[in-house]
Amino acid sequence: MTKIEQLTEEIAALPAEEQKLLFERVADLAWRRGLQELSEMYRSRLAREGRLTAPSEKVLEELRQIREEVASRDYPG
Repeated sequence: MTKIEQLTEEIAALPAEEQKLLFERVADLAWRRGLQELSEMYRSRLAREGRLTAPSEKVLEELRQIREEVASRDYPG
């Protein structure tokens, strides 16, 4: 039996409330890891573009402009 199969059986044997809590924690962990990966990708891109040391105010202003462009394009009027 593989480790995954064994883990699956252990999870299936848990009471429903414990399964729910486990799945919530797994989802939270996956969310955090996803955000961390996104952050690392963004930092890498900024480093490649030579903008990693730009003041945070400048970066936030650029993001605001991008957000406004997307909003006006996708939600005109």
